[in-house]
Formats: sequence, C-alpha cells, structure tokens
Amino acid sequence: GEFTLDFKKAPAPTPPTTSAPTSAPTPETPIPITSAPTLPSGSKGAALDCPSELTQVTSLNDGALTLFTEVVVSPTSDSESILCARLESDSESWVGFGISPTGMMYGANFVLANAGYDSVQKYNSTLDVTKQGPFAPMEDDHQTLMNTKVTQEDGKTVVSFSKYLKEEGENNILAEGENTFLWAVGSSNAPGYHAARGEFTLDFTATAPAPPDCPSELTQVTPLNNGALTLYTEVVVSPTSDSESILCVRLESDSESWVGFGISPTGLMFGANSILGLPEYGSVMKFNSTLDVTKQGPFAPMEDDHQTLMNTKVTQEDGKTVVSFSKYLKEEGENNILAEGENTFLWAVGSSNAPGYHAARGEFTLDFKKAPAPTPPTTSAPTSAPTPETPIPITSAPTLPSGSKGAALDCPS
Repeated sequence: GEFTLDFKKAPAPTPPTTSAPTSAPTPETPIPITSAPTLPSGSKGAALDCPSELTQVTSLNDGALTLFTEVVVSPTSDSESILCARLESDSESWVGFGISPTGMMYGANFVLANAGYDSVQKYNSTLDVTKQGPFAPMEDDHQTLMNTKVTQEDGKTVVSFSKYLKEEGENNILAEGENTFLWAVGSSNAPGYHAARGEFTLDFTATAPAPPDCPSELTQVTPLNNGALTLYTEVVVSPTSDSESILCVRLESDSESWVGFGISPTGLMFGANSILGLPEYGSVMKFNSTLDVTKQGPFAPMEDDHQTLMNTKVTQEDGKTVVSFSKYLKEEGENNILAEGENTFLWAVGSSNAPGYHAARGEFTLDFKKAPAPTPPTTSAPTSAPTPETPIPITSAPTLPSGSKGAALDCPS
C-alpha cells in the first residue's frame, strides 16, 4: 500500500457526540474540530505584533462576557492590518465571535474556541443544522488565525487570537467605521447549540496606533554634491513592527532649485523610487523614474495610494532650498530601506525650480548603524542631455490616504 504523512500536522481528534437542548436543533454530526493550523507560507508578510494591552473593552452577555480588542494598522498594506482580540467568559464553555455585516448568523464568519479540544478556529455559519451543525469549519487555506489560545480556570474561559482585517472570501473588518459583530457562548465545552448570543457594533478608529515620532535632531550627516548639498537622516525603529519604522530626512541645498532623493538598490536611475522637492509647486512627492523622457519626463508621479510621505515641507530663502519629509522603510510595491545594512541612494539637483533634467546628480551608500560612506564624485548633466517636451506632471501635495496608514508623525525642529 501507499500513504502520505505530514509531520507538522497532528491527526484531527474525533469529538464525542453531544445532544443539544431539547428546544434547539440537534445536529446529527457535531461541529468538526481540527488542530489549530499555522499561517500558510508566503500568503502574507510577517504578521504585525499585538500590543501588550488591548485598550478597547466591550461588555457583553449582561457582563458575563468581556471583549478586549485592538486594531494594529499596517503602514505598507491594508491586507496586513490585524485585529487583536481576547474574550473572557464567566462560564466554562465554548465561546464564539462572529463577523457579520448584516447582523445575521447566516453568512457570518465565526471564530470558535473550544477548550475541550484546545482549539481556536474559523467557521462559517450554515442553514443545514441537521447534517453539518450550525457551523462548518473553513477550509485549511482559510485557517489563518494567529496567536490562538484558549484556557479555563476557576469557572472562567479566556480566548485569545489575532486575525487579518481583510481576507479573500471572508467578511472584512473595518479599521475605520462601524463593524457589526456577533457573540455566542455554549452551555458546556461540548460543541452544540448556543446558550446565549447577541449582536453588537464596534468602531476601531480611535484604537489605531500612531507610527513613532522623529527625534528632535537628525544626527547622521552626509555631505553631497561637493558640499553644496547636505543630507540629514535618522531611522526610527518601531517597537511593535518593522513595517512601522520610518526614515526622517532633511536635505539642504546651496542653490534655489528642485532637489531629489532616490532609493535604488542597483544604483541606477531607472527602477529607482525618488522623492522630489519641487519649490515651484510647494510639493514634496514620490516619483518613479522612467525611460520615456520625451513624453513623461525622467520621472512619473506615483499613484495616489503610494503618496504616503509624512511631514513634507519645501522652503527657499537666501539662495538655499530645504526639503523635509519622513517615509516608511517598507512599503508594498516600492524599494525597501534597510534599518541595518548598506542602502544605495541617489541624489539630484536641478538648474532651477522648473521640473526638468538634473544639473548634477550622484550615487552614495548609507548604513544607518554606521557612519556615512564616502561620497562618489559629482556627475554634472551633459550639455547634450535630453530635454523633456512636457514638464514632469505635478499635482498638489496629497494627504495620507484615509485608513491606509497610522497617524502622521511629527517632524523634528
């Protein structure tokens, strides 16, 4: 014969048959319970960490059930934001938490915790209670709960888990706006009909944490353009998640012109992500470099959902230009910046405020844990440099897209 084994998965225990109360529908087959799965490899980025304290507290079941929650918003992708939850029940029984935009049990997605099987898993509600039971376990590729735990002691049940707000084929949870949830508790640990249940709403807007603040002084100083351009930087590492870490930047140029800062792992202009300070428009924005300089110009502005710079400012005075901004180190679809290790960056300055070809540019490396690397020689733009027929398209400086990031950081003085 032939057979297969996966030593990372334990056989699913077979639950005992349990009769429901006489007034409730009695499933012929109890709710299937399987061991708690791990997050499918490669399906998401590294999960965000839950805070040590869940600050939003909701009393349910006449005070016999308490829900503690916190939403952690990812700065790089809405799909990686998570809900952290803990349910504390004053009875030893199974506990359920449901996501139901309609407020109905049918069509809801449930997280059911059963201490008898040491299991916290995701289920769909069903109408066929005579065969499947009131809940059907989701397929393995949807069993993506994290940090699951269920304990019982002194007549109480405590359930903990974290869950992505947005998952394909499931009801979404809103980081901002009203959510409709369901709760339920059983009469015992045995899977069966609920002893009590209810509906409630929550808005997590006030609980989304803000990214870290920039320090009052940017201590890493890098001279560029033969001393005519100075870069001040500081990386602030988030204590809760790598994706919340930021780079604080100030560029001071000895000329009145546009100023550019590029993130380019290859050291090439093409493929770089650039931040341009454009005094003519009072704008600091993100651009991608292009090859089609005759139509688009050497840079094309990123889409609105990528215009996530914070604390942007560009000023000119006494023949000098100062550009400031802060930026997340890791953003989906963009070149990452390393908090530790060598980064390759680009710089450029124009010949005037008008967007166009650079007057000088260069490449340099920085390790934010070390002193700045020596700056390569400045490269002046050749006299035969291509001139775009159409200037770089500029829009007004965008604000941070609602819901896509935490609150904007404060710039240092």
